Amino acid sequence: MKTMTKKYKKNWKAYCKTAFNNLKSNLDNWGKEDYYRPITRTFYINVFDCAGINHTELISENAINNPKERTQDHCLSPQFIGRMIMDNPDKFLENYEEFEKLFWLSCSTITVTKKENNLLSQLTENDGCVYRVHVPTNLKYNHLGIVLYNRVGVKWEQSVIKESNIIDVPEQLLEYETQFLVV
Repeated sequence: MKTMTKKYKKNWKAYCKTAFNNLKSNLDNWGKEDYYRPITRTFYINVFDCAGINHTELISENAINNPKERTQDHCLSPQFIGRMIMDNPDKFLENYEEFEKLFWLSCSTITVTKKENNLLSQLTENDGCVYRVHVPTNLKYNHLGIVLYNRVGVKWEQSVIKESNIIDVPEQLLEYETQFLVV
């Protein structure tokens, strides 16, 4: 039996390439009702498995004050981005560089409390086929009144600067999600 002699470090690009190949190989199933969730979940799982690689350095005020309740929120809803990719294969599955940029952005996280993470997850609905967005991605922290700070020091508690709670989101994502917005 072979043993590992050096500490294993995740290579996010390997996860990205795997996600790209998985989505590309499932293009023929896209549009079939039973496949929406399984296909978009493969993208989400690859992003989820890269936890911590693209932290925005943003943290909610509640997470600063409740260290034991902290968790990471994928601020751009990776499963929804998987759907955007599948609906636009000519843009994202024919150009690996574009896909890689989007995968990296999908890995973006903000530190929030578990309660805030749960509230954020309720701003979208996904039953496998029907997807609903209740608040545009860039406005969801603002909508919930989540106050965000940026870390300046090594530890969150040492020094933080208040930031806008309207987050930067790729324009193509905001345009795509308009067809799923419910008022």
